[in-house]
Amino acid sequence: MNSSTQLQPRVAPCEAACPAGIDVPRYVRQIAQGRFGEALATIRERIPFPLVCGYACVHPCEKQCGRAQYEGPVAIRMLKRVAAELGSKVALPAPLANSGKKVAVIGSGPCGLTAAYYLALLGHETTVLEALDRAGGMLRYGIPEYRLPDAVVDADLRLIEQCGVKIETGQRVASAEALLEQGYDAVFIASGAWRATRMGIPGEDAVETIGGISFLEAVNGGSPPAVGAKVIVVGGGDTAIDAARTSRRLGAEVVQVYRRTRAEMPASAEEIEAAIEEGVNMEFLAAPLRIAGGAMTCIRMALGAPDASGRARPEPVAGSEFNLSANTVIMAIGQEVDVPAQTVAREKSGVVRADPGSLATSVAGIFAGGDAVTGPATIIDAIAQGRTAGAAIDRYLGGSGDLERFASGKPPAEAEETAPRGSVRENWQNISAEDRLSSFALVEQAYDRETAMREARRCLSCDLLAYDVEVDAALCKDCGYCKQVCGLDVFKRSEEFNASGYRPYLAANAENCIGCLRCLYICPDCAISVGNRREPGRTCA
Repeated sequence: MNSSTQLQPRVAPCEAACPAGIDVPRYVRQIAQGRFGEALATIRERIPFPLVCGYACVHPCEKQCGRAQYEGPVAIRMLKRVAAELGSKVALPAPLANSGKKVAVIGSGPCGLTAAYYLALLGHETTVLEALDRAGGMLRYGIPEYRLPDAVVDADLRLIEQCGVKIETGQRVASAEALLEQGYDAVFIASGAWRATRMGIPGEDAVETIGGISFLEAVNGGSPPAVGAKVIVVGGGDTAIDAARTSRRLGAEVVQVYRRTRAEMPASAEEIEAAIEEGVNMEFLAAPLRIAGGAMTCIRMALGAPDASGRARPEPVAGSEFNLSANTVIMAIGQEVDVPAQTVAREKSGVVRADPGSLATSVAGIFAGGDAVTGPATIIDAIAQGRTAGAAIDRYLGGSGDLERFASGKPPAEAEETAPRGSVRENWQNISAEDRLSSFALVEQAYDRETAMREARRCLSCDLLAYDVEVDAALCKDCGYCKQVCGLDVFKRSEEFNASGYRPYLAANAENCIGCLRCLYICPDCAISVGNRREPGRTCA
């Protein structure tokens, strides 16, 4: 395709997978062309945390990357980090005229600060009230320095403050309702999930037992607890992995106990692998029964039928108890919210009941979002909720809620020559496992300029692709191979039967097709045809 051909973009699968809707293909193309400043500007159109997300986002975009149909996804998160670090200074949006309205935001995590950022740009006097001594919420206190350094959080916070957000630390709020009485026109609760979930087992209240978030907060706050020579971490999520890796850096031998297998662990695969590299011993299919006398008694588990989450339910194996010795047990099985409000309606789980579209609560003028509504979630989910809250609160205060006014708008896109099939993902350097255990130094070393440009050229520009995919229902024999080889969710099984008695597959989401032709090649019935809509004369049947 000619590099000067201008095309009308569509929403690529990676962009659709991003809760904040970042225009991934556009900023990746800009990096491929060496335009790092423009790439940073594109990212900032949707989020005020480009650096933070470049370091610590769980990157759901990569799971939907079309390149995964070949050698593996583009390193979208790392490219975001490089754009944020190498991009020239991007002019911040100019705030609108002062509206005369005042908004209080409770909590300075990614959700609260994102809402505050947009509310300040929309002309409202916005004050963020943070209970702790430093702003950042879970970004600051819940993610270890070796993954997200304080300096990175500070850099994004400075720009948010430059847009007019006032942050007051050491201000613990007991009542959102009282803030309305003090003259604020609206209040946004974004207080996070800081309370550890309890298992309810004997010994859980022992002095040698600590919650995962409390442990990370103490370490990140500069007062690491004396964990001793042996630590047990219970749980399989990101907090549990962070607690285990942090304990290794404090010199402890660590066993992580998880009641399912590695395949079911909710923590990211990269973090699990890093923990194992650093010497964390994983005890899968095991669950705690009690803690006493410097030891934790566990029981072996077996996976049974799926539970409400869709994962296999772990069931205890009779007579399989065993003991693990420990100086400290870190319980990281989940987190609960602690909402500073007395009258807002709650769900049974304790989270605030808020309208999904507006995040309005049962009390007029009080809104809630992030972990306070969803329970513990990811950084990018929190940012997306902050965007929703900023727009909704602006509308409540008489504005239009239009956040797109702070974006430049999509320029005409040009198709670029992409790296050919077989172009493997560029690796970045990590410091050695041995060096990691001697300090909290940053583990990941970013791409240099040239490597970032090479990696960005692996992007297929799925937003500029368009294919017609058809399945001949009369020929399809319901083998399902097309769905198995397609990672982009193009195919869906029909509810109806064809004349041969099979339920044929349909190209239900043909707009996701990138033309890899894996479905066509594997179909034993020759029932699939793929045509290139951008080049009408070219068919792939």
